[in-house]
Amino acid sequence: MELCIDTSTRYASVSCSDKGELLQELTWRSQRNHSVELAPAVETLLARQKVSVKDLEAVFVAKGPGAFSALRVGMSLAKSLSVGAEIPIVGISTSDVEVEPYIGICPNIVALVPAGRERAYVATYLDGDIKEEDIVVRSYDEMDFDEIENPFFCGEGLKDVLESEYAYLINGKHARDVPPTRNASVLVKLGYGKLESGRIDDPMSLEPIYVRSAQIDSADRSIKNK
Repeated sequence: MELCIDTSTRYASVSCSDKGELLQELTWRSQRNHSVELAPAVETLLARQKVSVKDLEAVFVAKGPGAFSALRVGMSLAKSLSVGAEIPIVGISTSDVEVEPYIGICPNIVALVPAGRERAYVATYLDGDIKEEDIVVRSYDEMDFDEIENPFFCGEGLKDVLESEYAYLINGKHARDVPPTRNASVLVKLGYGKLESGRIDDPMSLEPIYVRSAQIDSADRSIKNK
């Protein structure tokens, strides 16, 4: 049995699966207090499934991009379970979870994950592929998708863009824009796929995906050029 944890955004979830098949999940809108909410949610989930930590064979965790403090809460619990129960841990990109249901619909998919203050993490999958270093965080007025051919937009951050004065940026087809947009069964599928192929992570070195903003990068370059 596997335990799955996703605290990427205010819409958090925990779920149980058996050999990649989703058994049960709990999803809630966090009150910006994942550190208080997560452990009781896991306890409730395991109790409903009538299992304990010793019955777990792996833990899958969303590693971002997303709310950095919230991600660290989920990551810390997942790593503690991995080390304490001596079970494998697998980290999955949050944008991969957002994009996976739409692979095959369009070759070029843009996943938007909320970053707060009219910003979003932007993950652009060209022909279904992306490199982690290509995930960026942009304010709405910095976004430009004109060079992407026939883009398809998805992700929890889509709703806020569509409801803003920058709605015109979504210049193509898009998925539903009502959160929560991430499905626990997708995290299960991706996590179990990596587990089966032996692509597990080191619990001591696994860290959330940290994405710097364009403004920070610009400031760094300015400092270096002085």
